[in-house]
This record gives sequence, C-alpha cells and structure tokens, in this order.
Amino acid sequence: MATSGARTLWIGYCGVGVVLTAVRTIAPEGSPAATFATFCYPLMTVAAIVLGVRLNRPARKLPWVLLLIMTVCGGAGNVVMSVYLFQGRVPFPSPADILWLACYPMLLAGLMLLVDGMSWRRDRAGILDTLMLTGGLGLGMWLVFLHDLIEPAMPLEARLVTVAYPLADLLLLAGVIRMFTSSARRGPAFWQLVASLGIQGLAHVGWVWQSSQGTNHNELAPAFVLSALLLGGAALHPSMAKVGGEGAQPSAGVSPRRVLLISSACLLSPALLIVDGISADGPVEWLAASLCSILVFLLLIVRVLGLIGIVQEQADKLESIAYLDGLTGIPNRRAWDAELERRLAVAHRSGGTLVVGLMDLDHFKRYNDLLGHQAGDELLRAASSAWHHQLRAGDLIARYGGEEFGLILHCRLKDAMIVMDRLQEATPHSQTFSAGLAQWAGGESAEQLTARADEALYAAKRDGRDRFSVCGHPAHTDLHTDFVNDRSALPR
Repeated sequence: MATSGARTLWIGYCGVGVVLTAVRTIAPEGSPAATFATFCYPLMTVAAIVLGVRLNRPARKLPWVLLLIMTVCGGAGNVVMSVYLFQGRVPFPSPADILWLACYPMLLAGLMLLVDGMSWRRDRAGILDTLMLTGGLGLGMWLVFLHDLIEPAMPLEARLVTVAYPLADLLLLAGVIRMFTSSARRGPAFWQLVASLGIQGLAHVGWVWQSSQGTNHNELAPAFVLSALLLGGAALHPSMAKVGGEGAQPSAGVSPRRVLLISSACLLSPALLIVDGISADGPVEWLAASLCSILVFLLLIVRVLGLIGIVQEQADKLESIAYLDGLTGIPNRRAWDAELERRLAVAHRSGGTLVVGLMDLDHFKRYNDLLGHQAGDELLRAASSAWHHQLRAGDLIARYGGEEFGLILHCRLKDAMIVMDRLQEATPHSQTFSAGLAQWAGGESAEQLTARADEALYAAKRDGRDRFSVCGHPAHTDLHTDFVNDRSALPR
C-alpha cells in the first residue's frame, strides 16, 4: 500500500512538474507567471525529497539529505538573485554565486555516497575510468571556456568565481560519468537522477558559453526548472530505495563499452590539442594539453596494473579450483598425484619416511540408497572435514574418487597406526571405513607405492571391513614389525 501511494504521489508530482516547466518556458521573463514558477519549483523539489525519504525509506539517507541541502541552497541563491534584479543592480560575484557554487560539492558528495557507499575501495576501477574521462573533458573545458573567460584586468574574486563555475560543471559531469560506471541499480529513480544531472550540466555549459559571448538573457531557465523537478521525481519514486543498494557488486573488468570509454579518454587530449593547433589564432595551449595527457596516461597505467592483478588473481583461483574437489573442498585426485610425486622426490633427496594410505567408507552405496544422495554427499563432506582436522599440518588427505580417500603421512607405520585410530574415532554418523597402508621403501615409484596401499585396502575389505591392513615391500618384510602385535589386523 505504501509503494502504491508513493507511485500515485509521484505521478501527480510529475504532472505538476510538466505544467511548471511549460509555464517557465512560455511565460515572458519577469512576468508574474515566470516568477511564480521560479520560486515554486525549488519548494516542490524540497517537498518531494522529504516525502520520498519518509515514504520509501532508503538504506542510505545521507546522500538524499545532501541533495536536499543542495536544493535549498540553489533556491536561496534564486531568491538572492531576484532581490538584486528587483533593485536593478547585480554585483559579481554576489552572495547568490556563493550559494550556487555551494551546491556542487554537496551534489557530488551525495552522488558518490549513493553509488559507492562509505567506501570508494569497492569500485576503484570505476573511479579510475571516471577520472580518465573527466581529465580529457577538463582540457576541453579549459580550451573552450576558461581561456576566453579570464581577462587580465579581472579582479581576483571575480576571476576565482568565473573559473569556479566551469570547474564545478566538470565535477557535475564527473558525477554523471560515475553514475554510469557504477554498479547502482538502474530503475526509474536512477534514470530520473541521471536525466536531472545531464540537463543541469548541459544548461550550465550553455550558460557559461552565453556568458563568455555576452548573450546571456536567461533563456536556459526552463532547463534548470526541469532538472530540479526531475531530482524531486527521482526521490519520490519508490525505486529510489534501491539506488545504490548493496546487492550489485561492481565489476573491475573491462567490457567493450568500457574499452571504448577508456580509449576515448586517452585520445581526447591529443585530439583537442590538434583542434586547438588548427583553429587557434594565438599560441597553442601545448602545456595544458601535455599535462592533461600525462595525467590520463598515468591513470591508464594504474588501470592496466589493476587489470593485470585481476587476471592473475583469477588465474590463481582457477588453478586452485582445478586441484580441489568440488564436493568436499579438499584436494582432488589430480592434486594427490602431483603432490605424491613431489613429496617422494623430497623424501628421496632427504632420506625421509613416508606412508601412503587409501581409505574407503564401508557400505557407502547402501547408505546412499537408504538415505538418499544428499545424505551421502553430506557424509563425504563431514568425513573429509573430520579426518582433515585429525592430521598434522604437513600431512595430506585427498578425495581419491567416489567414497575413496588418499592419505600421505610423514611418519613410520607404527605412527600411522595411531593416526588411523584417531581417524576411525572421528568418522561421523556412526560410519566406519577400511584402509590400506604402505610405507615407501625407497626407489619405488608413486604408482608402485599406491598399488601396494590399494592391495592392503582390498585385504582389509576381505577380512571384514572396519579395519586397516598393511602391504609391505617384498624386499623389506621387516616393515611389518613396525606394527606392535600386528594391530593392523584388528577391527577398530
């Protein structure tokens, strides 16, 4: 019901907004109708943001509060400017300029908090892409506007305010770009917000251009009205609660669209330098273009290094996945084969002792048929985890295949007997296993050693299961004596 009411309120608001924009467009400048629209639209926007926050309850209220304060400052600037116009004198700079310029940092802060939350580290790639494109556009702003607007005889305060407006518009443009490079959910509220920023940015650029040409007669006022009303519509629409939500994770990769974006940013500075060299009557602004190009390419280097790190991280993850069993999370048969070869080579060089064991859950098929495959999978996961925690850090357990597991223990057979006792006691769900052990005799291959452990496993199964057995090397029969009283033949 609340969502339906907010949607109905939003539709009514949009209807009134269309009427106000039309009045401000049609009514002559200075007429009562135009003045009414000028003073009414900031109040409507403020009311829409307040109602939107109360009705839609966004997870992040601070960004919308900043946008609300920005709207209040903009409306206050309109009031101050109207007073000066009524008095017939408009100083420059004036308190209205201070209020209007104060809108920009609050707008940018609100947008950044909306798309990035409280941590910019969530999407460094998107921020780098935004900075690269903004840097190239900043050079264009300098060549087209700032260079001609600044006069040598202009007072310092007037010069600062003159420069501040185009730079603030550049920040506004950066906010629009950041919205598109972010992972924010793109519902109706998102697109209204983007449309508001885009119209406001274009209107400001036109206003600065008119000011530089001395032809500013407030023809762009309807665009500012529409921009503010779209901001209120974005806040009032029910989808505003999902803008900047935590569900979508930013992508640090590069899509074809981002490749085009980054390429455009890198080519923009040299392209603008060429245009300036062809069209300029005076000296070419080579220093500004060079510095901007250096900045953009440094950002590109950081971006590429980030991509290399991502590729390496993904490669490491793929390699890790290739050596892990998908069900139990322990090493798989591929990892077992590679690790056994490596550890045998180390034992051969150092003269160490190594025992290989093969374990098989008893009557696993019957357990599966009785309780279902999900219960069987859970038994495999629980057993592998329980057994893993009974081993030392240097030992290895791997899923050899099906319900069969492999062990690599760095000890002698009598110590392996103690390990097997612990593993039997840790087996979950009152289940048992059979196992075969073989101690490396030196000189034999991994296949030969595993074959002896496999032979011992089948011997344990023939003898009644729930036990472990040993298969010694024919040339080293004394290995059997490591088991005191031949405990390997006893059920556990």
